[in-house]
Amino acid sequence: MSLSEAQEKEVRAAMEAYATAYKTKDFHAMMNIFSQNVCGFGSGPDEEIRDHETFAKQIQRDMSQADVEAVEFTETQIHGEGTVAWVMTRSALTFTVPGSEKQTICGRSTMVLRNNGNRWLIEQIHFSLPCGGQSEGQSFPGA
Repeated sequence: MSLSEAQEKEVRAAMEAYATAYKTKDFHAMMNIFSQNVCGFGSGPDEEIRDHETFAKQIQRDMSQADVEAVEFTETQIHGEGTVAWVMTRSALTFTVPGSEKQTICGRSTMVLRNNGNRWLIEQIHFSLPCGGQSEGQSFPGA
């Protein structure tokens, strides 16, 4: 069994709520979109999310370091069954840090969401950047 069209729209709406909260630095909205058990990885070497508390610290750090102009999800695939959905998407973050020009990071994201009966919550999130030393067609750098 797969997600209905309505469920898929709800998952997309949760993703957009996340993007909006991130852009507007709405910390409380962000905390309400993510499960208490959220886990995942960001692109930085120390960005490990193990629970809601470490997620909150990561988001506070993100919000203190940059102003985010845009969060875009493209080439999004949403699959699921029942109350669980999994997402794979390309992600682009356009931002500025103090003393710098506008920059865009183009990466890849995965998410797992669960419907708690009222709404979809993000349970797991992963944002990564392709390995810089690995060319297209290579499974390993230098191969």
